[in-house]
Amino acid sequence: MVGTVISSVVLVVGLLFIIVRPIWRLTRSPLYWDMGIGTGAVIIFLIYIMTAVVTPKMIEEDLAKEPCGSRSPQGACYKLEPDLCKTIWDKAIGDCKQELADVIKARPTGLIWPALSRCSARKMDKSVRFNRVQSETDYCKAYFSYLEEKH
Repeated sequence: MVGTVISSVVLVVGLLFIIVRPIWRLTRSPLYWDMGIGTGAVIIFLIYIMTAVVTPKMIEEDLAKEPCGSRSPQGACYKLEPDLCKTIWDKAIGDCKQELADVIKARPTGLIWPALSRCSARKMDKSVRFNRVQSETDYCKAYFSYLEEKH
């Protein structure tokens, strides 16, 4: 709260320097002094907003989309504790990397993440199928049908 108030004051001071130009009015020095100070204050305000408001929200959203995050299929479609879900997911990824080792070795620059992801999701579903969410949402139905596709 204090940081927001201080940064708002910095923004207002910066805008006043840009609009009113107090240094130029008092000393008749070049206008770029006022503009530079005002612009610097506005930039400081924008940096504060990015680091204090925007970045934490972005990090929170990214973590929610990670495997077993609250907005991921594993977090939304299974009744599992996050730590247990993450452990099962990591085990499935390891198993799938071993299964796809020949493909990875033959094409090290190939795009293997979709195959690895589907394999991991299928392995995880096999081990925790009984923990599927009972209220099947459209999101979970689509996820489960994706897992059951033959490719």
